[in-house]
Amino acid sequence: MRVVKNRSLIVVYLAVILILLAISLIMVLPVNSDYYVLNSSDMGHSELVDQKALWITSIKTLRELNATRTLLIVARSRPLDSRDLEQIVEFTSRGGIVITYGFKDFIESVLRGLGFEVTYLGVIRDPVFSKSSPLRVIVNLTVWNITLLLDTPYTYQVSRYSSSVDLLFTAYTSMFSYIDENVNELYDIGEPIGVFSVIYVVRINSGLIIVICARGVFTNSVLGDNVDWLEYLAGGGRSVIIDQSEFRDNIPAYFKLLVFSSRGISPLYVLLASIIIAMVLYYVFYRESPA
Repeated sequence: MRVVKNRSLIVVYLAVILILLAISLIMVLPVNSDYYVLNSSDMGHSELVDQKALWITSIKTLRELNATRTLLIVARSRPLDSRDLEQIVEFTSRGGIVITYGFKDFIESVLRGLGFEVTYLGVIRDPVFSKSSPLRVIVNLTVWNITLLLDTPYTYQVSRYSSSVDLLFTAYTSMFSYIDENVNELYDIGEPIGVFSVIYVVRINSGLIIVICARGVFTNSVLGDNVDWLEYLAGGGRSVIIDQSEFRDNIPAYFKLLVFSSRGISPLYVLLASIIIAMVLYYVFYRESPA
């Protein structure tokens, strides 16, 4: 009987050790996904979190937020489904400000969902109005009297948009920019050159959706150049919230979002809980088992 008890205890200890090891690995190993708040590479959002931005892991959370006191940043690598877009639009209609940017398929899903008919034309480079690279393009936002630095902008041909869309403002690149159609990082004869639309500001009731056709706006690569605009839009007491719901199907990334919660839960919480569980199991299987 004593041997059986000892074997059971060993199995429990091994299980606890494996669980702790798995948790430790998930917490230690980096997740380098684009737009991830714990990613410190160029396309991550770690510096945005350093600016006191919080994050949500479900679009449904928007229902609980005071839209008039919130600035929502939605940056994704994959298209937005219609249900998520509906909730973002509803949030905007209550007075929220939403900024979207990311991969072209995501932005196209937003534009089409808002009623635009668009055709992708390609990546934009600007050898004159740029910073450090022709792919980091400077764009003037005259409506706010400010300039933005866009990381890897691209453009669409807009054939028409729904009469229900209240398009307030469109921002363009400089006359020196061109579409790098064959993506060889050089201008080739015949490639379109001139001004191209890259930002659309849409009003929905008392809120705004700002659609930016670029891979990066508040990513680590260009946040320092655009932080003044972020602070301006968040003026008046708006909290900056980053949507991270795209990572719900990425187990390591989602787990880390829960552990390193923007609401202040520490990794020590997991460690403490694990120690308590181990102590309880030890008591149940060792102290209370009959000899």
